[in-house]
Amino acid sequence: MTHYSIKPKLVVAPISFEVLTEFNLGSRVLILISKTVLDTFNFSSIFDELKKERTLYIYNHISPDAPFEDLDKVINDLTGKRIESIIAIGGGSVIDAAKALSIAFQGVSYKDVFYKRAEMPKNKIKVIAIPTTAGTGAELSFGAIIYDKENSIKGGLRGDIIQPNGVIIDANLHNACPSKLKAEVGFDCLTHAIETYISKKSNPLVKNQSIGCIRNIFSYLIPACKENNLYAMEKIALSSALMGINLAYSSTCLPHRIQYVIGPLTGTSHAQGLIALYKGWLSHLKDLSLIEFKRLADDLDLSIIGFLDKVQLLKESLDIDYSISDLGINENQIIDISNQVSGNLEADPSYTGIETIKKILFNSL
Repeated sequence: MTHYSIKPKLVVAPISFEVLTEFNLGSRVLILISKTVLDTFNFSSIFDELKKERTLYIYNHISPDAPFEDLDKVINDLTGKRIESIIAIGGGSVIDAAKALSIAFQGVSYKDVFYKRAEMPKNKIKVIAIPTTAGTGAELSFGAIIYDKENSIKGGLRGDIIQPNGVIIDANLHNACPSKLKAEVGFDCLTHAIETYISKKSNPLVKNQSIGCIRNIFSYLIPACKENNLYAMEKIALSSALMGINLAYSSTCLPHRIQYVIGPLTGTSHAQGLIALYKGWLSHLKDLSLIEFKRLADDLDLSIIGFLDKVQLLKESLDIDYSISDLGINENQIIDISNQVSGNLEADPSYTGIETIKKILFNSL
């Protein structure tokens, strides 16, 4: 038996003072915003309206992967300020930072939760997520991926308590991204659909949403990136949000576990690593004649070869056909990388041991 509880309020509308205040923000509000977004869009009138009845604390320093030191800066500045809500405007790292900070003022160190030395708190600060990239699904997922740079460990805080309390989808924000970034994070959205379908933790609702998302990616990602088509971009943005729900009720597979190692090693983005690893992982699934992979293709009214051709065409059309060699990894590093991969590896039905990881990496060169 599977139980679902899809709680957050989700508004599809241009960001405005009126839309933000639908979420009962309180009198002390932390705003995390991507520097790029802050420089691209003029939010001053919205922030000025909010300031009339609230104290705002605005930060635009969150780096990719939300490193500990970026989180600690906010915590050190705001301890004792009694923040009542957090607005996160940005990509996955900004939203994940907000989710981590939402539990960081509850008497428990987020680092202890990260390293499983403490339980997730039962309470948190309200989070309103406003994604500006369509791919991570962070706006509705139960996880926050953060990075201990000192120890080179990338991992997650996980629990339904850190799911955002509200989401605003404004496709104008997504459409302002550079075309290459839209393409890369759009492929990340595709990986969430494929992996949550194939995962051993999947279920009928997840599979149904995955199929809809994959169809949308195949139909709309190219016009969203190449034509700046707002309608297409909104389709991708909504698909990304739904994949956040999929991540909450299923799980990703080996490409995500491996990327957590190669991302910090190569200084490349999460999406770039996944694109490169899909070269080897999808080939591995095909070689195994994995039944879950065949069912995925069947649900899309495709053969496995037809499905692989569509994925390859998407990468080539968007000029994102990367290999891990392109990211700077060579054959001599494969054994060491394989030994560092950790997490819930068994959720991937193709996993049988470290040789599986080695094969995926070799096939991804």
